[in-house]
Amino acid sequence: GAEVLLMHSVARLMLSGDINNLQCSWPKEGMRMAQILLGHGVNDLGGTLMNESISTAAGAQHGQLARPRELRALATEVGRKPYQRSTVYEIIREDFKGMV
Repeated sequence: GAEVLLMHSVARLMLSGDINNLQCSWPKEGMRMAQILLGHGVNDLGGTLMNESISTAAGAQHGQLARPRELRALATEVGRKPYQRSTVYEIIREDFKGMV
């Protein structure tokens, strides 16, 4: 855990201005660690994934599926504003009122 936090925090400091978006891997690190990483340099939770198998085959223990509402709640709970983005980080949607 501490090494993962340190890696993301240092990456944010070292890459700032050159690489603006740092993603954590919730299938590898778990939802709680992904949430903690949002306070340590990460600004991207990645995708929802469906039936993810690469990380699981490599031994990851944290799941194969995250629904959009779960990722939104995860970000909101730590005071971050969730939004849906494109592959090139264009904002697609930031108003999720009325969505489940």
